[in-house]
Amino acid sequence: MFRKFQTLMFVAVLVVLFLISAGCGPKQAKLTGADNGKSVTLNAGETLVIELGANPSTGFSWEVSELDTAILVQVGEFEYHGTSIVPMPGSGGTQTLTLKALQPGQTTVTLIYHRSWETDVPPAETFTIQVTVK
Repeated sequence: MFRKFQTLMFVAVLVVLFLISAGCGPKQAKLTGADNGKSVTLNAGETLVIELGANPSTGFSWEVSELDTAILVQVGEFEYHGTSIVPMPGSGGTQTLTLKALQPGQTTVTLIYHRSWETDVPPAETFTIQVTVK
């Protein structure tokens, strides 16, 4: 009887530990346009999400201009989310970029908001942060 109780308690402890650790995945840092010029520190394996206002219907969109891909790597493409439930021509929204920290180091991340075909025009906006990966 005592042996069954010990086994049952051992299994219960394992289940609890599993459930606790299931919610302990890699952390995620989230930045917005208000964080322009700031610094952020990540651990290897963590992700950085940058959400910036955008209006692709005007031809403008965010693009990575500077990034050390040995330290941070872009995960997927920029995602666009409109502000209204029903898409309306000319209405803005948010473009989201996700980066994953690969290995320790420091890098500057610079994003530019521009029309990709206007190569001789400076970007309408620039977003720059310093990232340290531990």
